[in-house]
Amino acid sequence: MRFLLRTLSLSYARRHLGKTILTLLGVVVGVTTFSSIKTAQDALVKGIGSTVDRVAGKAHLQVTMDGGVPEEIQEKLRSLPGIRATSPVIEQIVVPEKAELGSLMVVGIDLLGDREMRDYGFEGDDADLDDPLLFLAQPDSALFTRDFARRAGLSTGKALSLKLPTGYKQVTARGVMSPKGFAEAFGGNLMVVDVYAAQDLFGRGRRFDRIDVRLQDGVTVAQGTATLQKALGPAYQVETPARRGEQMERLVANFTAGFNVSSAFALAIGVFLIFNAFNVAVNRRRRDIGTLRALGATPRQVQVLFLAEALILGIMGGVLGCLAGTAFSQGLLVSMGQSTEAVYGISGSGIVHLTPAIALQSILLGVGASLAGAWGPALAASRIPPTEAFAKGVFQARVERRVAPRLAGAAALLAAAVYFALFSGLSGNQMLLAVLLLGGTGLILLLGPLSRTLLVAAAPLLSRFFPSAGPLSSDALMANPRRSAGTIMAMTLSLTFVLGLGGYLGSTKGTIVRWMDDVLTCDLFVRASANFTRGDFLYPGALREELAQLPGVRAVESIRAIRPQFSGKRILINSVEIGQLLDRTKYEFAQGDARAMREGAPKGMCAVSENFYRNFHLGVGDQVELMTPGGLVKFPISAVLRDYSCDQGSILLDRPVFLKHWNDDRVDIYDVSVHPGVDPKAVREEIRAKLAGRYPALVSTRAEFKAEIGKAIDAFYAVMRITVFLALGVAFLGIVTSLLISVAERTRDIGILKALGAVPSQIARSIVIEALVLALAGLLLALPAGNLFASFMEGPVAVAFTGWSMPHNYPWDVLVQLLIALPLVSALAAWVPARQAAKVKVTEAIEYE
Repeated sequence: MRFLLRTLSLSYARRHLGKTILTLLGVVVGVTTFSSIKTAQDALVKGIGSTVDRVAGKAHLQVTMDGGVPEEIQEKLRSLPGIRATSPVIEQIVVPEKAELGSLMVVGIDLLGDREMRDYGFEGDDADLDDPLLFLAQPDSALFTRDFARRAGLSTGKALSLKLPTGYKQVTARGVMSPKGFAEAFGGNLMVVDVYAAQDLFGRGRRFDRIDVRLQDGVTVAQGTATLQKALGPAYQVETPARRGEQMERLVANFTAGFNVSSAFALAIGVFLIFNAFNVAVNRRRRDIGTLRALGATPRQVQVLFLAEALILGIMGGVLGCLAGTAFSQGLLVSMGQSTEAVYGISGSGIVHLTPAIALQSILLGVGASLAGAWGPALAASRIPPTEAFAKGVFQARVERRVAPRLAGAAALLAAAVYFALFSGLSGNQMLLAVLLLGGTGLILLLGPLSRTLLVAAAPLLSRFFPSAGPLSSDALMANPRRSAGTIMAMTLSLTFVLGLGGYLGSTKGTIVRWMDDVLTCDLFVRASANFTRGDFLYPGALREELAQLPGVRAVESIRAIRPQFSGKRILINSVEIGQLLDRTKYEFAQGDARAMREGAPKGMCAVSENFYRNFHLGVGDQVELMTPGGLVKFPISAVLRDYSCDQGSILLDRPVFLKHWNDDRVDIYDVSVHPGVDPKAVREEIRAKLAGRYPALVSTRAEFKAEIGKAIDAFYAVMRITVFLALGVAFLGIVTSLLISVAERTRDIGILKALGAVPSQIARSIVIEALVLALAGLLLALPAGNLFASFMEGPVAVAFTGWSMPHNYPWDVLVQLLIALPLVSALAAWVPARQAAKVKVTEAIEYE
């Protein structure tokens, strides 16, 4: 076998180096997609977990509560048996004035009692920090890690300007921490301040984000949890740092689930590129195959020879894909991190590393894709009789005659995919994998016969519109129906992915924009935080009356949002003045109506979103049991409405009801409506003047607020859009490969045509037409397939992962873009093969075999 690989396989690769490289690129692109996404995803998850663990230090348990832990709870914890130490903590992500330094995690701690929790490892002349009172005596004091201080040009006594909710503020470096343990959290972009100073900076009032608890020696975590839970009651969550990190990782896993679809499509298209290349290799090397068979080689030996070539190609593609994926993954990590912070309020920082596990998985995927693509052609090669192998064109022109079993199998697989999508009850990832595998296989079985039908139908049209070049293109496409069908399959899969994912993204954004038009009807939105998920600063409830008294203001609504865990998922609880909300909005109701919601609000009833109803099966007539500071409270459901403010489900409570049970009057956003005829921008200036020097004031008009939400949505789907361009790139590779092979196979025929009088421009034009026909056939087949894929993403997939069901909108904008871009891409892909065909010399071509 080694002799055959050296003499036959290696010589063929050398003679057709360009085509071999293009085939290799098919593997590399697929593996690169998988490797980069997987590496970035693992780095993000590990970064989140590492930050949680390192900031926790020696804490065994962490006490949290929705809305923050009141200060007085700390004294209560210290008096409990088995508690060695407690430490209040506030965490906040800020941005330095020098944005190139990256996001900075600010950790507020009580230095007087925190040495039991964390080792700060101060360096150099910072021994004075052994006396924290000196640090606390200077209110602008901050500690930085050595790495961040070096990049920011900081040393003891130097100041750094930060963009805080209250505006730009300078903090002074009072010490530098060694890069170990705690100081390595958030990738080293860490700043430590006094916890009570952090309360003022970030509007926490008299509350902490959490209290870290260290247990005495001999006290187990289970015992400590039981003691704390008994003393605090059910309104408080008592968890280990690892458990808190796991909850964050689950949210990230939901976010990154969609990228697995991208990886699967890239690998599938790579398989078809390999299939095409090996199919052509079988055709072109039929004389070698015939010679081997005549000399006594068994069919199995011929098959193994081609599979060995695929194995080598897969290993090379896997290795190169790993290296390329690592290069791209850092950029993906940054994009994923920004998206998770904007959407979920979860922050993590890390550096990508190609782990042995990911490297092995990537190489195995490359090998698997290569073997899958080469298996059919290798099997076909092993079945070529020696006599037929020497007969030119017999094998390549053969078309599968028994189409009915293939169509029946396709129908059965597609029916099974529909069943798993709609009726199986499988979990999100399992359902996604089953439907893609079954549906994709069924689609592949259909594409062969359908593509040949389209090519036969296109032949007379080409002859009519292109009298000279059209017949040449038709003959080339039909001369090797296997190769043409393989190229169209790759094109169809690529465009199905583009249309389906593009349709899903457009439908999602369009639905949310329409919802915003119905719900976000106030004139101004007053908030302290640019982050829609995590409140960096909360206003006092009394500020509402001050805003209501400003000239031109007609009404002010107080919005408060908390995000508790409910049945294992993080939901959203919104409190607002329900009556005022219903006066100005146009909610769509799945159950109940506005009247029931209005009448039930003062009675302590709540409204839930449609995806909450789907996720937890609680609707009108049921009760939602929520944990409040006073204990478990049951809230009857008055209505189910369509709401897109949280991807796991939301609950809407009347503000007086929220104040009664949570005893927390702080506000995230004030929605301000102005009198008719009053300029909202003039009122905005009044609000800014009123809050100047007291509170942060990010005041947006309705249009500005919607635009900011639109940017957040775009950021969330930014990585998915990258994969759309990747799919188009793979389609481009498929056309180039097919046309180069077509030109090489037809070298002798092209020479004869030129000898009979065909001019180079006619030959080149026929190659371009061939490319356009392949692209058009792929697009026509992708139109229904992409529509089905979009419906699947908008329906079963969206419901499985979020509970939302998006109304289907055909991606006309994506289709128009494809109709413009695809001919250009196809013509560009045909440029090199067309030039190569036009330059064929008659004497050399006639001798070519």
